[in-house]
Amino acid sequence: MFDIVVEQMIYGGSGIARMDNGRIVLVPFTLPGEKVTIEAFNESNRNLTGKPIQIEYPNVNRVDPPCPYYSLCGGCHYQHVDYSFQLEIKKQILKEQLERLGGLGNSYIQATVASPRNLNYRNHVQFHLDSTGKPGFQKALSHDVIPIEKCLLLEEPLNELLRSLSFESDTGLSRIALRDDGQGTPVLFMTGDSKNPPEFAVDFPLNVVYRGPVGDMVLSGENFNLFDINGKRFQVSAGSFFQTNRDIASCMIDLLMENLKFGKTDTVLDCYCGVGFFSAFIADKVQKIIGIESSEDACSDFAINLDEYDHIDLYQGYVEHVLPELDLHPDIVIIDPPRAGIAPAAIKALIKSNPKKIAYISCDPSTLARDLKILVSSNYVIQKIIPMDMFSQTYHIETMTFLTKNE
Repeated sequence: MFDIVVEQMIYGGSGIARMDNGRIVLVPFTLPGEKVTIEAFNESNRNLTGKPIQIEYPNVNRVDPPCPYYSLCGGCHYQHVDYSFQLEIKKQILKEQLERLGGLGNSYIQATVASPRNLNYRNHVQFHLDSTGKPGFQKALSHDVIPIEKCLLLEEPLNELLRSLSFESDTGLSRIALRDDGQGTPVLFMTGDSKNPPEFAVDFPLNVVYRGPVGDMVLSGENFNLFDINGKRFQVSAGSFFQTNRDIASCMIDLLMENLKFGKTDTVLDCYCGVGFFSAFIADKVQKIIGIESSEDACSDFAINLDEYDHIDLYQGYVEHVLPELDLHPDIVIIDPPRAGIAPAAIKALIKSNPKKIAYISCDPSTLARDLKILVSSNYVIQKIIPMDMFSQTYHIETMTFLTKNE
């Protein structure tokens, strides 16, 4: 064991410190300025990871974590931090990532948008099953499963559903997912390796879907949720992605409409368009929408969610495969890629299409920094970057970046 002093927070949830020999130490569940006695438990070629044993001079923003599983299950990283300081940490980390990885300034970074609920906000969760069949989360840096009776991040209907579930130890399930749309009938989505689903009985309204080697089977009710966001209704199939925090999802739409100012003659390209979350709000404001999405489930939902419109084209496939084959010159591009960011072929094709305005929604500041560096070098100007606390109590940072072409 040895003592370190935490210098700053970094992306990933840990505090960073330096040993006398200059070696970097990463210490989770700490805060800047704290003197911490640590026990080294993971060593890489460059960095050392330490487990905090005792904390002297605690940061004034340190609070008692409300969850009994905190520091055990690996799902949360900031429950020991006052919420207002969590928001500041995320803004500072975003600044650091953009400067270090993208060579970008930070004057356009706004204050982090707070989640109206920093607990009980998640409408979707995925569990693994332990050896006895109980749902739980994997420990940090481990595949061991900790059974969970209640998760403080979940909307309460999901915790109620969780308490009612039990599985045999030999079901063959690899994981289960729960999603609630606030309409009264959640979805239980089970994934396993067996062709036959596990035996299942339920005496309350529940949509149950099993995904095995031969595809999806609906065991009860429907295979989708129905979400209402800002006056629009979305069908979201069990296998489709949808925003996890409905309050921040609503805020994202407000920011999109406020900053892009869609016109009746505009053509909009919606990349990684999912179930049509963004397209649904702009469809009646523009001349044409082109959507690109790789998920078959999400494309089916998109077609239903925007069925009333006839000026929308939807392409199923990876953006990096589809976009280079299209001769497009959109006025506005909305792009919401996965954590890996925009694929090289996709960003090359995006720049070639020469849009006047781009809205880039990101869930990873490192890949955002990489992609913005490319866009800025291609004559795009960052107007503003807005971090949003989509995932409160965790290190994850959602952002909306608005760019314009410098003619």
